[in-house]
Amino acid sequence: MSLFLDQTFASTGLAAILFGIVGLGCVVSWPLLPSRRGALMVQGTGACAFALHFALIGAPTASAACVLSLMQLTVALVVRDRVAKLALDGATLLALLLLTVATWHGLLSGLAACGGAASFMARTQRSTTRMKMVFLVAAPFWLAHNLLIGAPFALAVDLVSVAGNLLGLFAFWKRKQRGEASRVFRRLRTVRRSIRYEQDGKQIFA
Repeated sequence: MSLFLDQTFASTGLAAILFGIVGLGCVVSWPLLPSRRGALMVQGTGACAFALHFALIGAPTASAACVLSLMQLTVALVVRDRVAKLALDGATLLALLLLTVATWHGLLSGLAACGGAASFMARTQRSTTRMKMVFLVAAPFWLAHNLLIGAPFALAVDLVSVAGNLLGLFAFWKRKQRGEASRVFRRLRTVRRSIRYEQDGKQIFA
């Protein structure tokens, strides 16, 4: 792993490293922000940083996917009309397909396109739980792409994202289990009370 990082940093320019650091910082920090607007703005900054990072290390399809994610975040931040938002999201997805063809360079393009499309679909989900699940579908494509291209900052983002989404889904599952256990307990308590009332009634009329 150390050799991989040494070789990667040796072959990566200073500007690419700086943009990678900025992108990683944005991904780590945006969940801590209290407002949705602030979170979207920081996510957009991270997408812009990684678009430049990927462009500088020779991954044009991944760079295009980041630019389009920035567009999607901008639409989410600015557009209020749901129909207009859906139309713009559809146009963005079509643009991803066209840019993938235009920047095609083999397996790396295919991985970036699949990861970008899955991430795009995740951001359109209205349910946070579904969004996290779809982001986990995107993760293997981005992990493979970033490992093959030699992008340690993007790999770190992938690992943070996977860990965060898994923890979020686990927390949701635990809350759901507690909720079901609470409902079962309330039902048992209701049944117990009904039995006790019936027994008391029988004793009164006996």
